[in-house]
Amino acid sequence: MKYHFETVLPPPGASFSTELNTGPVLDCLFHVHPECELTLVESGFGTRFIGSSLEPFSELDLVLIGGMVPHHYLTRAADSTGPEWSRTRTVKFLPGFCGRDLLDRPEAAALRTLLGEAGRGLHVPPEHVPGLLGPLRSLFDLEGLPKLLKLLEILDAIARLPLRSLNPAPPSEAAPPPDERLNRVLGFIHRRLDRGMPVTLAETAAVACMTPPAFSSYFRKATRRRFIEYILGLKLNRAAQLLIRTDRSVLDIAQESGFPNLSNFNRRFLADKGVSPRDYRRRHRRSLA
Repeated sequence: MKYHFETVLPPPGASFSTELNTGPVLDCLFHVHPECELTLVESGFGTRFIGSSLEPFSELDLVLIGGMVPHHYLTRAADSTGPEWSRTRTVKFLPGFCGRDLLDRPEAAALRTLLGEAGRGLHVPPEHVPGLLGPLRSLFDLEGLPKLLKLLEILDAIARLPLRSLNPAPPSEAAPPPDERLNRVLGFIHRRLDRGMPVTLAETAAVACMTPPAFSSYFRKATRRRFIEYILGLKLNRAAQLLIRTDRSVLDIAQESGFPNLSNFNRRFLADKGVSPRDYRRRHRRSLA
């Protein structure tokens, strides 16, 4: 399949790149690149796509992915509160950025394992992220050898944490990279949901210039999710964010997220998150306190 391929060019005299991105929203094409990527979300919230994983993200979300893993971060313009509402720090580096000789040393065993597992997508537990903020921010102010050593320090620290894999499949079984048709389809879906409009299989298939049965097969092969599961996941993640960030009633949140029937919303939410909407709000409010 064809896909959006991002070319990463480190600055002169550097073996990896660091990018500080701010804006009213965070949105990019579903894309791939050979480099590993470490992304810290400092502000903003939305839905994160890593391989076949689809999850909500918010402040202090920190994820490491391997090379050629399809990924995409999506935020809603309706949630933005200003021109710098979204703020992310991204580090992109080839697996051998520090030289194969170093990675082959016994002292680098944890780092070798980390980079080998990065193809699954690795999420750093939120309680461990504050301890990495200082090193990550200072990385962006350094140059030359101190910058390289700081990145090694950060990766070594991450390698010793209890990381969560975002994709259960081995890296060799990662979801196939998406093509430009899929990017067009995803853009259509996200715009419709952002405006509170329904998304039907027939309309979305038409955007892809395919019949509904052919599109269903194509979409599942490209994303490893059925079309209806993908839409449901987006709606539930939106509801989860509203539960944490607002005091609105569960009924209001259900209706805004595309669930006119409250009992159906409660059942779907429990099946996806493992807890009821009210318990989800209570737990996450407690963790943020």
